[in-house]
Amino acid sequence: MAAAKKFINNPEDAVSEMVDGVLLTTPGLRKLSGHTVLVRSDIEVVRTNQVTLISGGGSGHEPAHAGYVGAGMLSAAVLGGMFASPSVAAILAAIRACTVRGAPGCLLIVKNYTGDRLNFGVALVKAQAEGLNVEMVVVADDCALPRNKGITGRRGVAGTIFVHKVAGAAAAAGLPLDAVHAEAMSAAESVGTLGVALTTCTLPGQPLSDRLAGSKIEIGLGIHGEAGIRQVEEAIGADALVDEMLSAITTGDDPYVSVASGDQLCVMLNNLGGTPTMELYICARRAIAQLRALGASVVRAFVGPFMTSLEMQGVSLSVLQVDPLMLARLDAPTAAPAWAAAASLSETTAEIPVPLSGGEDGVEADGAALPIDAEKAKMVLAAMAAALAAEEPNLTKWDLAAGDGDCGITLKRGADALAAALFAESLPLSSGPSLLTSIADLVSQSTGGTSGVLIEIGLRAGASALRSGKGWDEAFGEGVAAIQFYGGAEKGYRTMLDALIPAAEAAKGGNWALAAEAAKTGMEATKEMESLAGRSNYVPQAQLKGIPDPGAAAMASLLAAATQWA
Repeated sequence: MAAAKKFINNPEDAVSEMVDGVLLTTPGLRKLSGHTVLVRSDIEVVRTNQVTLISGGGSGHEPAHAGYVGAGMLSAAVLGGMFASPSVAAILAAIRACTVRGAPGCLLIVKNYTGDRLNFGVALVKAQAEGLNVEMVVVADDCALPRNKGITGRRGVAGTIFVHKVAGAAAAAGLPLDAVHAEAMSAAESVGTLGVALTTCTLPGQPLSDRLAGSKIEIGLGIHGEAGIRQVEEAIGADALVDEMLSAITTGDDPYVSVASGDQLCVMLNNLGGTPTMELYICARRAIAQLRALGASVVRAFVGPFMTSLEMQGVSLSVLQVDPLMLARLDAPTAAPAWAAAASLSETTAEIPVPLSGGEDGVEADGAALPIDAEKAKMVLAAMAAALAAEEPNLTKWDLAAGDGDCGITLKRGADALAAALFAESLPLSSGPSLLTSIADLVSQSTGGTSGVLIEIGLRAGASALRSGKGWDEAFGEGVAAIQFYGGAEKGYRTMLDALIPAAEAAKGGNWALAAEAAKTGMEATKEMESLAGRSNYVPQAQLKGIPDPGAAAMASLLAAATQWA
């Protein structure tokens, strides 16, 4: 079975080549000779002035842990092989680089995995035998496993990053080793984490795993792809997944993080490697809302990749109880490149009103425009909205071949907004200019992407033409001309204009049936056109053959629907 596609060379060189890249791109880091240990470039000065911090573990979790080396966080990171604990020799080398006899000392921050505990533990014992002042804190924040789950216990996952930050700020403040150790322990005992994944991860050189094939989702899996609490066979919405993560962390007879009214909390929505940022914020929204519903105050939210699992498409949620001192430690400055500071959160998401356009009352004058038949306008618009919504599957299918696949969904949002406005009777149906302006406003609010902007431009240009006393055929022509001018495309470029330009020519004199037929003919012609505009410009011509331009198809559908009532 073929190895999964990755941006690597020889899998055996992946870690060393990554380290080379980190050193080339991150000022202030140095590598210990003979070891994959990254230390602060000023470590010889730092170790005499303050407690130093060392963490590490297997590679594949970037930016952990090298991304957290810098003033205010770690002094060194010890990198093992892919998902493998670093060696005792490498850890001991890091300790020797970070502290000397008589210095303030060194704290090891270790995730609760057997290999890490053993190797860091042996290195600590050896260092102490050499007269070095070294202590260790073990982070076990994973809430997937019960407290009594054997000697391995709970795993150390993304909550470890909070411990790095709290301990790093305490050390930078000049506290002695025992006090830094105490603050690190407090943070470790105050945080709970649970992960959910839609796909698992693949080690370099290995074939793709089918463990989470299809619609399977795993709840509570570890950062190496270890088994979680359970798998579910069907797709579950983000809100339900976040609720389950919060339940595992905060509920039960002996909750990992007990949340009461008035508690101050920080949350971390951690990208496990391959999750779109948009989805992280959807999860963040739910987590914050649910915790606030319990009466807690969510004072900081950290969103992004903090501890990943290669390309795993997943999210972990960490909840940290804070007091004023711990919150100050999180807010303290750091030079660590991977730490993303979070601002104080507002308890509300209040919206502000959008200023009205036009005159003082927000209504634009219609000038010499002729009134229109409101009932007829309502029927025409309802038919157009229904036709565009019904065409969504085809538009999406065609755009997946020719673009990014969003055309159908984008235009359906506009169609749905128009249908809703008709149902609410909120459109000025008796005035042509005001009607087109109102629909343009709907499109602006509901329909994103290039198509939405171009349609809005055409509608506003048409409204302006009607306002000056021109007829509907002229207004249509001026709207099409505006789309052509601002969009930059021309007839023959394989865009919506291949339907609109012929339709505008045919509509002169008010023959809308002829205009609809011309639009359909223009749309059909796009099946054989070479694309000269838009994302499809990057798609091979052979891939587009026989597929209509989705924008042109949408315009043809709208005009065909409109002629039913013309």
